[in-house]
Amino acid sequence: MLDGYTQSILIFTGINIIAAYSFYAPFKTGQVSLGQAGFMAVGAYASAILTQKFGLPFPVALAIGGVVAGIVGVVVGFPALRIKGVYLLLLTLGFSEIVQVIVLSWEYVGGAQGFRYISFNPHTLTYTAIIIVALILFFARIERSSLGRAMDSIHQDEVAAEVMGVDVVRIKLLAFGIGAMIAGLAGGLYAHHATFMDSTTFNIMLAVEILTFVVVGGGSTYWGPALGATVLTLLPEFLRTLREWLELLPVAWTNFFPVNRVYDFLHAFLDFENAKRLIVYGIILIVMMIVRPDGLLTRDSLRRLPFTRWKPGHA
Repeated sequence: MLDGYTQSILIFTGINIIAAYSFYAPFKTGQVSLGQAGFMAVGAYASAILTQKFGLPFPVALAIGGVVAGIVGVVVGFPALRIKGVYLLLLTLGFSEIVQVIVLSWEYVGGAQGFRYISFNPHTLTYTAIIIVALILFFARIERSSLGRAMDSIHQDEVAAEVMGVDVVRIKLLAFGIGAMIAGLAGGLYAHHATFMDSTTFNIMLAVEILTFVVVGGGSTYWGPALGATVLTLLPEFLRTLREWLELLPVAWTNFFPVNRVYDFLHAFLDFENAKRLIVYGIILIVMMIVRPDGLLTRDSLRRLPFTRWKPGHA
């Protein structure tokens, strides 16, 4: 039986993995979205309203919240089809900001006071694990299908893919909607574990974190988002453990210059508050762009693993 702290860490790691896959789905067609936090908010509030206000069971509310987020994603995806690059980032960022303003001013869900007393689901870890396994199997199946090859071709060269007969509009819209639905599921899981959320819960910084998960893990294979989300979620806990180890050092070892200055700096930094976490994420992004711009995992690196039998078309 897991203690509460370990279970909570695993749940948030799983939610981040699901959120990373929500970014990976449209990214597979070359669409870089900062709207995943907004879609998480849609799924979270939809499922929380259904459980708290209407008394629906959690699994039903979670599924409906994901579907609602997916529908909103398709609606947002229509104008997104005409733009790309930085303009797509701005559009999806604008969508997330609109969701934040709506939540802030919507008294039905608490407004500025936040949505309180959301029903706690004791089986969130189980649901999170099931969804992660389902997503891995889903993307593995896509990778081996003609749809996956079409998505890759759109990512590489949209014009060439269209000339070859690929229905670019339909596939990009499908990917955007799937990504939004996955984000809605992540939001619903978060809402019923945290039992409280407000307009700042699903903000732009969360969207950047989700992007970071995929960039660090690698966006060329469906194992990348899971790796990136796991590493970056568990990193703060590892650093907090280092801080506790520092506190075990004898005072005599650290009570002289310059060791005491280094010790004080490390002890203050390794508490790893939110602001410091984002600083470290920024440093990691810069280093990754210089050292491994394709992420920790790529298709080529998977080929070289001795225990895998990776073949072209597989990830």
